[in-house]
Amino acid sequence: MTNFPIEESENKTFKSEDFSDIAFTGCSFSSCLFESCNFTQSSWERAKFCSCLFKNCNISLVNVKGCRFQDTLFEECKIIGVKFVQCDTGFIFSMDVKKSFVQYCNFSDLDMRKISFQESKIYNSTFIHTNLTEANFSKTDLKETLFRNCNLTKSNFRGASNYSIDPLVNKVKKAKFSFPEVVGLLHGFDIKIT
Repeated sequence: MTNFPIEESENKTFKSEDFSDIAFTGCSFSSCLFESCNFTQSSWERAKFCSCLFKNCNISLVNVKGCRFQDTLFEECKIIGVKFVQCDTGFIFSMDVKKSFVQYCNFSDLDMRKISFQESKIYNSTFIHTNLTEANFSKTDLKETLFRNCNLTKSNFRGASNYSIDPLVNKVKKAKFSFPEVVGLLHGFDIKIT
């Protein structure tokens, strides 16, 4: 794995770069744009991303151990197999995901208040002990995604689909759902709806 040569980058644009197998260990990025870049199997260990935009990027199997995200947006990205649970949780964690494909990712034990996953596909991913107060999952497909012991208070699931949320093990007070998908709240009760 090759080390990224620049330790601090500010207001820079990276377009159509192949960063696969590149180590961004300890690097800091502020107000940077990454467009159509490939980060497959790169390492973002202890890296910092502040006010950055990732647009149409491949972020698959990226190591995010100790990584910090602040006001960072992933738009139209492919994010597969990323263990966000390993991010630096002693820091403000704020990121949004829009119109992206997310699969096999772990968002457990994170404080993700007010995060937006709007119009995305989140498949086979995990949210356990995650604070998702006022999160926005509107128009998001949540196929095979697990929510357990999460705080979903005031979250928006209007127009979302394929979710299975057990209200006995998740806080759903004042969360917003739409019909007919709202029956996803009843999956754990082993009842028949006709």
